[in-house]
Amino acid sequence: MSRFEILCVTMHQKDFSKTEQMNIHSDVVFANQCDVTSYDEKEFDGHKARMISTQTRGVGVNRNLALTYATGEICLFADDDVIYRDNVEQIVLSEFDAHPDADVIIFHFDTDSAQRRQRAYPKTRKHGRFERMPWATFRVAIRSSSVKKANIWFTTLFGGGCIFPSGEDSMWLNDAKKKGLTFYVSKETIGTVSFEESTWFTGYNEKFFYGKGAFYCATHSKNIHLWMLYFAWRTRKMSELSCSKKIKWMKYGIDGYRKLLSYDEYISKMENN
Repeated sequence: MSRFEILCVTMHQKDFSKTEQMNIHSDVVFANQCDVTSYDEKEFDGHKARMISTQTRGVGVNRNLALTYATGEICLFADDDVIYRDNVEQIVLSEFDAHPDADVIIFHFDTDSAQRRQRAYPKTRKHGRFERMPWATFRVAIRSSSVKKANIWFTTLFGGGCIFPSGEDSMWLNDAKKKGLTFYVSKETIGTVSFEESTWFTGYNEKFFYGKGAFYCATHSKNIHLWMLYFAWRTRKMSELSCSKKIKWMKYGIDGYRKLLSYDEYISKMENN
């Protein structure tokens, strides 16, 4: 068992060139969704890269696959569009060593997107139970034994390549909090991330709010209408849609979630009725 390992989801890789592109200097597992099924390994600079290629689809399936193959004591979730600092392993391990009660630590990334800047924290501290968790999965480092003991996995309904386009990260974080895992937020920046291309985000449009409705139905069924009102108001400067139209599309998303219909399937059904 290594002390540190990166768990990266990717697609259509034919070699290990991502280790250089992402500036990886540690053990790494690539969960690679493509058109073949295979297992490959590569030794580099005293580290091991493993590539698990499958014909599955959906980011949740892929993250679960990477987590299944994980052998690191401390693991860092990754997307393949991040570029790490040279000493990322040292930074992450130092934070876990300094906070031995931490099960999950959130790290900061710089980004090229003014609209989707990642929230930074001025100091490393424990994260409160009821504080917001505005974090993408690539910011999350875990003590793998804690996550496996708590039996926490990613949903296969939400996220890129799934029926509903996003929300798998928030659902995983909520599950981890409910299972009693201890969270810290770190002051440390460990890399940069690009948002030039997105597999799911096409703007604050009807499809986006449809997905939000499905997400709230899955996670906040008891007070779903309050969440919809809040989110329609919170995005008032982000979308050209009126609040009433946002709520309408979120309600469609609720119906779609109950019927397990994607946005395109729901639209097709509406047009045929």
